[in-house]
Amino acid sequence: MLGALLGGLAVWLGWLRPAAGWAAALVGTLAWWSGGMGTALALLLFVLLGSLAARANPRSRDREGRAASQVLANGLPGGLGGVLLGPTFFYGAVAAALADTLASELGARAPWAWRPGRGRVPSGTNAAVSPPGTLALVLGAGLTALLFGGRHGGAVFVAGVFGAVLDTLTGPLEERLRWWTNDVNNAVATAAAGLLAWMLT
Repeated sequence: MLGALLGGLAVWLGWLRPAAGWAAALVGTLAWWSGGMGTALALLLFVLLGSLAARANPRSRDREGRAASQVLANGLPGGLGGVLLGPTFFYGAVAAALADTLASELGARAPWAWRPGRGRVPSGTNAAVSPPGTLALVLGAGLTALLFGGRHGGAVFVAGVFGAVLDTLTGPLEERLRWWTNDVNNAVATAAAGLLAWMLT
């Protein structure tokens, strides 16, 4: 019931598209199951900061709210892993999701970016990096680790940075493999981050 309420609230606030409410309810339920109030608050932090960052980026595709597929890609791996392996897995996955989201949304406002193999490219280019985006990545992972990592904060931070960097490195696959979408890329990165956090504890 709490997951459904929070999903409905996110839709009402414009953070999620209407069809994404059910996905948010599912992820929210798994988050609570993973670790109770702590994991639920970590998920809310990601939704809040990610939504605010998207609103602040005039070129963001998520200004009108995230779709159900995006919610599941960013939240389902962490939720399932958290239920099966514990809350540290969930925190690592959320740290990666927040780090990647902030890097994408805030980095897109940089004057330029750099992509391996291409050199200097317009900011917002897929798989490109920029100084503001890199700083946002570190801050996103660090904030999650500081607020929710506890004695495993170091593992959560490392996992968050690793997952976000992995997301960038595998981003070019979206241009080479028809089935490797941005949602698949996000799901793989968050799952890998959660697994790393769990292995480091």
